[in-house]
Amino acid sequence: NMEKLKGIYIIYGISDCPACLRACASAMDLYPSHEYVFVNTDFSKSYREKLKLRYDVKTFPIIIFEENGCKTLVGGYDELTSFIANREEYIDNSIPIKDNKKEPT
Repeated sequence: NMEKLKGIYIIYGISDCPACLRACASAMDLYPSHEYVFVNTDFSKSYREKLKLRYDVKTFPIIIFEENGCKTLVGGYDELTSFIANREEYIDNSIPIKDNKKEPT
């Protein structure tokens, strides 16, 4: 009886970066619905540069949402807050939403 894995936020950041810390605080507000991992990149400039290239972003934090083996690039702090707001409509522990379609307004 495998427990269904919850979605998890992966936050690549730098410890003295205000936006990185705010991203962690926002992710914590979701607990216990979701969990997050903070990946501290303080000590490797080359790793930070690799991440920026891989995800085609210029600043930190770089936030990834991983659920059911699928990774979604959320973006930075501003994108995280709207990503969370849009997902909350669907947090009802039923079937996961596979695509990013929004409800018609």
